[in-house]
Amino acid sequence: MDELISPSSSCSPPQPPPPPPFFSAHPIPVNSPEAQPPPPPSALQYRIQCLLHSRPEWWTYAIFWRTSSDLTVLCFGDGHFRGTRDENRKRAAATVTAVGDVANDSDDAEWFYVVSLTRWFSVGAATAPARAYTSLAPIWLAGAHALQTCGCDRSSEAQLHGIETLVFIPVAGGVLELGSGDLVGENWALVQQAKSLLFAADDADPVYSVVNRAQVGNLAGGSSSVDSEHSDSEGPGLMVERRRPKKRGRKPGSVRETPVNHVEAERQRREKLNHRFYALRSVVPNVSRMDKASLLADAVSYIKDLRAKVEELEAEAKRARKEVAVEKGGSPTSTISGGPATVEVEVKLLCSDAMIRVQSENLSHPPARLMAALRDLDLFVHHATVSGVKEMVIQDVVVQVPDALQGEDNLRCALLARLEKN
Repeated sequence: MDELISPSSSCSPPQPPPPPPFFSAHPIPVNSPEAQPPPPPSALQYRIQCLLHSRPEWWTYAIFWRTSSDLTVLCFGDGHFRGTRDENRKRAAATVTAVGDVANDSDDAEWFYVVSLTRWFSVGAATAPARAYTSLAPIWLAGAHALQTCGCDRSSEAQLHGIETLVFIPVAGGVLELGSGDLVGENWALVQQAKSLLFAADDADPVYSVVNRAQVGNLAGGSSSVDSEHSDSEGPGLMVERRRPKKRGRKPGSVRETPVNHVEAERQRREKLNHRFYALRSVVPNVSRMDKASLLADAVSYIKDLRAKVEELEAEAKRARKEVAVEKGGSPTSTISGGPATVEVEVKLLCSDAMIRVQSENLSHPPARLMAALRDLDLFVHHATVSGVKEMVIQDVVVQVPDALQGEDNLRCALLARLEKN
């Protein structure tokens, strides 16, 4: 993940006022009126990074779950992904030596962190972040047994992605979540340190530099106790600046720009791919596992289910339309045969008018026969159309029905009788 690198400057920055202590004998309650809101996202992310990089134990990531404006939902506010020990060693080696390539796929912990960008928790629910926020008490889950028996989907998913220790700390404005791939025992000094760090006032002075950041790191938990084997990749920007003079005979130039740009391009490509997977995850309702292969398989299965449901609904709609037509019309069609042509007559009444459809073979002038039958029945014609389809003739006529022929059956029988005579 991205490291803190201090901006280069030829003049020494002015000495800032000392930051507030991270350990207090009388901590301010989380929801008290005296508690200050969390700093802006940029400052908040910097403080989270200071907390992770200043601890002797290795924390893979940290997420600040921020409360919504109506205090009903905990959603993703900010965070920092540090990575696992092995991953940071590989990335440092790839950047310095430019040998090999970064892995094509993110590890389970990074994927779990990326998917967390879309997560949210209802305040008052049985999830661990919500319980920590409502009870104002931290929750420390260390080991597989504690993660499994917590009764929370968040802890179960974390264990599936290689997280061995999960901590939820209530702070001002939300909950701070810490995850580690190592088994870390309970350390309440870390809890107090996290609360004090997020309670500290925002530093508005932009001249706070690496020197001040190193002081904040020392106050936040003694960065001098960090193992030296991690100082190459996990330390803040001051560590990077101290190592640069040790590189003898190497000057920055085009030789170093190529691998650095290549690694940066690969990182951006992976981030874009992760965002697309995260968008896919947001539209698939049921995901069996959080890895990418399972997500794609679940998406394909979900699309097949949707297609089957669409086909089933279309078939049901077609059957329903047929049933409605039969119920409304009863048996609206009558057929006569034996004459020069077979004739089908369909009648539908519309108030005092009737719509008549006559379908027959194109023999013996069907339009003339129909007009003669309508004249014999003394039916006034409003509209008439004649269409020829291959060997068939379809005639649609709208007529005014007299009182003596009210009823579809009466009009149909009378018309069939006249057509049979003609």
